[in-house]
Amino acid sequence: MAANGGQLTAITTLAHSPILRALIAITWSLLLSLLLLQGEADPVINLGLPRGENTPARELAFTSLHFLAFALTCAIWFWALHSPSRLRSSLVGACLIAIALGCSTEFLQTFTLDRHFSWLDLGANIAGSLIAARLIWRRHNQHPN
Repeated sequence: MAANGGQLTAITTLAHSPILRALIAITWSLLLSLLLLQGEADPVINLGLPRGENTPARELAFTSLHFLAFALTCAIWFWALHSPSRLRSSLVGACLIAIALGCSTEFLQTFTLDRHFSWLDLGANIAGSLIAARLIWRRHNQHPN
């Protein structure tokens, strides 16, 4: 039992390390950028997503994934930047990072062979970031600690 308690303490200590949290946020952002910018024909990381025509159902599914990915990006960056005395600036910073990442990856898709810029995806990226920020704000105002 003592070994498990020591491991839990070590994990808790690591989770509170600002450098580790920043590294996790940066790693997530790089992974997401790779996923969004890699070619569909020969992906570096194959997620097993079905290829096919861009039907409305397929577009909706991918747009939903964009929304969720950028909501998660905002939440991860908030976790990385958060300090109780700087709630607002941490949240604004996290939201801006997520939106900047969403805008830049969407724009950079125009330079790939089989990807393209999509206003719908851009909107989902921004909406996911903003809604995540709003939910985080509400949670921290209802439960400050």
